[in-house]
Amino acid sequence: MNRQSIYITLINTFLGMGASLLLKDNVLLALILSFLVIGTIIFIERKWLDEKIFRKKKWYAIAAYSALAVTFIIGLSFVTKPSRETSLIITSISVFLNDIRTRDYKGAYEQLSNASKKTYPLNDFASDHSNNRISIQDFTIEQVIFNKYDDKKTVVVLASPFLLYGHETLHLEMIKEDQGWRVVFSRNIATGKDSASSNDRKRGGVITNLFKKLF
Repeated sequence: MNRQSIYITLINTFLGMGASLLLKDNVLLALILSFLVIGTIIFIERKWLDEKIFRKKKWYAIAAYSALAVTFIIGLSFVTKPSRETSLIITSISVFLNDIRTRDYKGAYEQLSNASKKTYPLNDFASDHSNNRISIQDFTIEQVIFNKYDDKKTVVVLASPFLLYGHETLHLEMIKEDQGWRVVFSRNIATGKDSASSNDRKRGGVITNLFKKLF
C-alpha cells in the first residue's frame, strides 16, 4: 500500500468515525481520533518533516512535537471539563443524601453552601430532619443541568420511588465554592414547602387536578 492509499484510508476513516462521534455528542472520542490521525501522518512523514521542515535540527522537532502535545492536552482538558464537574457534583449530592439517610446531619450540613448555612443553622437543620422523620431510602440522579450563563451554578434532578422531601422528583440547586460544589438548601425544602417542589406535585391539567381534589 503506497502513501496515497494510506492517506485516503485515514481521511475516509476520520471523516466517517468523526461524523458519527460528533452526531452522538461524543467530542472526546472525536478529539482523540483526530490526534491519532495526525500522529500517524507525522510518523509516516517523519523523514520528510525532519529534512524539509526541521532541517535536521533536533530542537526544532522537539519544540514542534511538544507544542502539538500541549495543544492536545489543553484541548482534552477543555473537552472533559463538563464530565469532571458532573462527577464532582454527583459525588457531593450523593454524600449529602447518604448522610441524611444515616442521620449524620452534621456531615450533611457540611455539604450546604455558605449562604445556606447563614440562613439555616445546624440545630434547625438537624431538628427539622429528625422531627419530620425524613428517610431517604433510595434515589437516582436523573440529570445535571448547568446554568447557561453561570458555570458555577447547576440544578440536579433527583428521583425516588420513596419520597424525597415529600416529592417523587426534586430539583436541588448547587453552587461552586472554594470547597467545591455545595447544595443550596433552605428550611422550606426540608419541610416540603418550597415553591419548586410544590410545582412538582401539580401533575396533569386543571381538570385532572380538580378531580384529584374532589375524589
